[in-house]
Amino acid sequence: MTDQPVSRRSFVKTATVASLGIALAACRPIAPLGDGEAAMGKVTAAQVTDAESLEAFVLGAKADIEAITVVDEAGKLRGELKIEGRWKSGSTFLIIFLQNGDVFMHGNDRDAESKNLLGVEDERGTRVVEELFAAAAQGGGFVEYYDDGPKTAYAVEYTSGITARQFVLVGGYSQDVSHVPIRIADLPKPAVTASEVMDRETLIAFVDAAAKTYSEALLSEGYSDLIGVRNAFRVEGGDWKSGSIYLYVVSGGGFTLFHGSEKFREGKPTDMTRTDSNGVPFAEELIGGARRDGHSFLLYHYDNPAIEGDEETGSPKFGYAVSIQAPNSEQKIVIGSGIYLDTEDE
Repeated sequence: MTDQPVSRRSFVKTATVASLGIALAACRPIAPLGDGEAAMGKVTAAQVTDAESLEAFVLGAKADIEAITVVDEAGKLRGELKIEGRWKSGSTFLIIFLQNGDVFMHGNDRDAESKNLLGVEDERGTRVVEELFAAAAQGGGFVEYYDDGPKTAYAVEYTSGITARQFVLVGGYSQDVSHVPIRIADLPKPAVTASEVMDRETLIAFVDAAAKTYSEALLSEGYSDLIGVRNAFRVEGGDWKSGSIYLYVVSGGGFTLFHGSEKFREGKPTDMTRTDSNGVPFAEELIGGARRDGHSFLLYHYDNPAIEGDEETGSPKFGYAVSIQAPNSEQKIVIGSGIYLDTEDE
């Protein structure tokens, strides 16, 4: 779509937002189209050309996302939203917000998934996300904002089929938010920090503390603490990450929900059939074992970035993982970490 002046009922969405400038402005909620005007079926991101198709795109995605009832599929969604295809086409993509304004999933910007955008303003000083939340609370609606010209977004609330919690789904909103600071939760210091993990016992204490903290974040109202906790888990040299000691969170079936060292893995599947140089199926033993038994210990071999020449054989590593209950669900989530061992400690 191209930028041009638009009427209340016929906004034209920009198809080219190559440089996402942080200019947002005079945004006002626009009432949803009437029943007779919005009788469109589901459309893909590439088919969004006007207000009607934008609304149909977002409402179609809402129906599909609400139908997700398995944690594996929810984990997969984080990756799928970023892939060019049904839910993303250039500058047309989806954003899922928590009710407090934290970005839960972003179709175009992984870094934005660490931020709260409620206070972000457009180039005319209007808080666009705040306006989107207001429109969503009214049953769904359009908001016009300014980012190098007038643009249009559509927002609607939806209820998770897994947690029964409400989120806000937005399409048509694209803006550079690189200036927005990352929100890091001020967590209590664990009895064993990442830098203090030296052996099996300290690794167990470290992961158990992380599992308790992550579980509490999942149980917080509207996941209000979840993004801050994840960000705290990523801080290099902090209590929860130190060099090769980091945390990961996966669904019971192996979709990565969080990765403390390599964020690009989030939303992608783990190869549960993968084996080490000795034929040990370490992913299934750790993740599957924790899902089934509540916790899992494993000694296996894995490439240590600090050691040259072990790419084929791997270096001895001790892994530990525990499972926690997904909120309002019988499904399990697995959280774990690992430590490379000296050969004599093997």
